[in-house]
Amino acid sequence: MATINSEEHPRMGPGRGRLEGKVALVTAAENGIGRATARLFAREGAQVVCVDHQETSDPRVDELVRRDGGDATFVLADVASQKGCERMIGTALEAYGGLDVLFLNAGTGVRAKIHEMTEEAWDHVVNLNFKGIFHGVRAAMPHFLEKGSGNIVSTASSFGLRASPNYPAYCATKAGIVNLTREMAMDYGPSIRVNCVCPGPTETARWREFPPRPREWTPQQRRDAGMDSTVLGRMAGPEEIAYAVLFLASDESSFVTGHALVVDGGQTID
Repeated sequence: MATINSEEHPRMGPGRGRLEGKVALVTAAENGIGRATARLFAREGAQVVCVDHQETSDPRVDELVRRDGGDATFVLADVASQKGCERMIGTALEAYGGLDVLFLNAGTGVRAKIHEMTEEAWDHVVNLNFKGIFHGVRAAMPHFLEKGSGNIVSTASSFGLRASPNYPAYCATKAGIVNLTREMAMDYGPSIRVNCVCPGPTETARWREFPPRPREWTPQQRRDAGMDSTVLGRMAGPEEIAYAVLFLASDESSFVTGHALVVDGGQTID
């Protein structure tokens, strides 16, 4: 089990009550953007259901939230499974009596040209990145429709707006999330808002474990690649993406729906 410093999000400030009284669910909550977002949501007053398919961090994300003084419940579930998604939504309803914000963040990628990819690798990326959205929304939507409100945010990517070499399934699924966001906003508005974030290079475990170039690159070379691709000359911290998710999840974005919010340090300018 990896040990992670409890002060791992240095850009995260104290909450201002922007999600006070809300129940939020975050998938892929144990690491990276999901971990930062779960922590930030709790600081902003939400009760948080933290979902992941494995327990990898010490402290686990729900324990980290409680150390911050927040309220969180952990669910071990695979969002590529409909049963897993139904269990996570059921846990939110049972533990907290409702659900207001659904942040579908789980995703992965495999680097290879399409003719070099196995069908198993392609299906793994599609099932987690794209079908996971399908399963998650299907599980949550009956509750949102019954209560007459809801807020869905998904994690797409800057690579859903621009291509990246040797990344076919990832680019395709992230582009699909962008347009699915628009379509669902049309289907479920005005009572339910649907948006997505498109992060650029972000300093997460996934970036370190799945570099965009050969694995013989050093950690510094991987960081340099992320820095060189942005106008701001650096990678994002996961909490910087979390603040964009918070904006979409809060009433501060009450007139925003069907939107892909780009948070990429200027990566997609050209």
